[in-house]
Amino acid sequence: MPEEISAMILRGDRLLLAGDIELLSQLPKGNWVGGTTPYFILYPEHMVTSHDRVFACTLPEYVEDVSIRKYSVSSMRDIYVNAPKNGFTVLIMPFGSKVAEEFALHAVDYKNFATYPICGWLSGREPETLLTKPSHVVSGIDGQIYTDNGVAMHIQLPADKYAELHIFNPYKQGKGDNISFDYGGMVLKDAFINGERRNFAEYLRGINYKTRSPLVANYSGTMINVSFIGAKGDTVYMYAPVYPSVNYRIGELDDTIASPSLISSDIVFSVTCIINFLQPELCARFLQKMNGSVAYGEVAYQLLNQTTVYVTVGDAQS
Repeated sequence: MPEEISAMILRGDRLLLAGDIELLSQLPKGNWVGGTTPYFILYPEHMVTSHDRVFACTLPEYVEDVSIRKYSVSSMRDIYVNAPKNGFTVLIMPFGSKVAEEFALHAVDYKNFATYPICGWLSGREPETLLTKPSHVVSGIDGQIYTDNGVAMHIQLPADKYAELHIFNPYKQGKGDNISFDYGGMVLKDAFINGERRNFAEYLRGINYKTRSPLVANYSGTMINVSFIGAKGDTVYMYAPVYPSVNYRIGELDDTIASPSLISSDIVFSVTCIINFLQPELCARFLQKMNGSVAYGEVAYQLLNQTTVYVTVGDAQS
């Protein structure tokens, strides 16, 4: 409850928070960052929707130091430069914001990209208002609320610990049509379907596609998803950008993978995608033993979709 979270903040706990903005905005200043979502997967309650609870991820006591920074469109390119050399960073950005678009399109070009673990999520709200009302992030260190900037907590670990970033993706490329684009972005008009230029929304309606499975690209054996928000008229809206000259196929669940073990003292942060949360059968199959908030895009070095991202901290080899 918010009262319990306030007490944790005031005693100096370092926290990653998620909940409604009406609750986050009432919390005292301290070493925390937060973002909006009404959805959580909480073990053993499982799939939870709540507007009167705040989810708190408490960082372990062995964390040496944390620093909280605001990131704008112009300063986001420095996030890897600012990342701790031994530790990890949690970045939260509002869904639909220019700063989230900047990160989605250009993170792979940032200086020191993927040199240090950066994880996190896009904050959001109920799907029916996601495109019409703003999402929020909060910097607990000064109480500032943003709809157009990101906030990050840079987390420094002691020399005898190390952080490892994990991505669980239950999807693989399906056996359907090859889909590609000659442009990048999150608002899509035309696509090449098996080499033929067609309106993408018309194509999806023609195959009676329900937009629960993502587009999946195969990057040298690594499956990367791009999720659909939906189609309106002749336009398709995505949670993350597609890239030009990349071959996509509509995804299908990968029956060869096992559910990850997401309840462990080694796991210090986890988040999963809203599209997976909206599929109870998928949650029951893969995510029963998860404890974390639900996102509108996951950060694991770059922006991902329809994955579960988590960080473990282990003992460094002497």
